[in-house]
Amino acid sequence: MVQNGIIWAVICFAAGLAIAFVNYLFSRYILVNKPEKYSLTTVIRQMVQVAFLAAVYFIGEKTEADTVYLLIGAALGVTLPMIFLTKKLLGLNEKLSEKGDEADG
Repeated sequence: MVQNGIIWAVICFAAGLAIAFVNYLFSRYILVNKPEKYSLTTVIRQMVQVAFLAAVYFIGEKTEADTVYLLIGAALGVTLPMIFLTKKLLGLNEKLSEKGDEADG
């Protein structure tokens, strides 16, 4: 049963990676094209992540795997890559800010 739970955790981790990457692409798009609305992306990203975790919970009740494994895999899949992806967004924001400062000055 534990082996099956670990397999499900890996599947949920991979799905969490996909969610994190889609959130990154969405945030990047807004940051480049509509920077004045960037703060809204934080709310939307959080809603998507919570909806994903809730879906994993309810799907987990329908599988033979322990829901705890699924939730751990999903939570790690969503949060760990966002550390790296947030750094990328910060770097992009600095570049865009520098470009804007050069255009103003």
